[in-house]
Amino acid sequence: MNLEERYFMRIFVQLPIALTILMFLSPAAHAQMGRWYFTADAGGNLTSDTDLKNFFGEPLAANSKVKFDPGVRFGVGAGYKVTDWLGTEIQSGFYANEIKSITDASRVDAVFSNVPLIANVRLECPCWSFVRPYCGGGAGVAFPVLDADHIEIGGTSMHGSEVDEVFAYQAFAGIRFKINDQMGLSLEYRYFHSDSAEWKAEFSEGTGSDKMRFGGTETHSLSIAFDFRF
Repeated sequence: MNLEERYFMRIFVQLPIALTILMFLSPAAHAQMGRWYFTADAGGNLTSDTDLKNFFGEPLAANSKVKFDPGVRFGVGAGYKVTDWLGTEIQSGFYANEIKSITDASRVDAVFSNVPLIANVRLECPCWSFVRPYCGGGAGVAFPVLDADHIEIGGTSMHGSEVDEVFAYQAFAGIRFKINDQMGLSLEYRYFHSDSAEWKAEFSEGTGSDKMRFGGTETHSLSIAFDFRF
């Protein structure tokens, strides 16, 4: 089983469990149809520079940084509307950015990705029928993925793919436009933070350590979201 299959299997195993918990926590869930909803979104993201804390024991310059190109975001989620203005939901997705540069690296060919699994609280203003602002936030876990064809710093080089598991949280806000009683489209901003992650290499040369470590990452994304209520 390759890297992508491993971490998506983890998401698909954990998401149904989380949704089952959500169902039992939602009061009178079975008796109140029309309060459940599904969401999906797609857009772009900007991931801020982060610290390079370790590169397999290679001596690093002070304040070594990892810089990222603009990337993409995809998201899916499911939730339950407790009231007209309050909802609880489970959300996952995918952030991906190519690594633009690393301090003192002579060669960088790598992609950094994050797969979150977050429990959210969502607040939606019920003042208007067809246009409704909303906001929310939540916390959970993220699976940071480093997929490197080649990274070289000093006398150390590596390639490989690996995934870690870290704490993560997010906040979001948007405007929902009603299509009909079941469907809507939204313009949504999302801030996402994941803690420091570390990975081993499938192959490395000249190393004095077996790990590479980033600092925490912060990602800002803007996307178009679709929701279906049932």
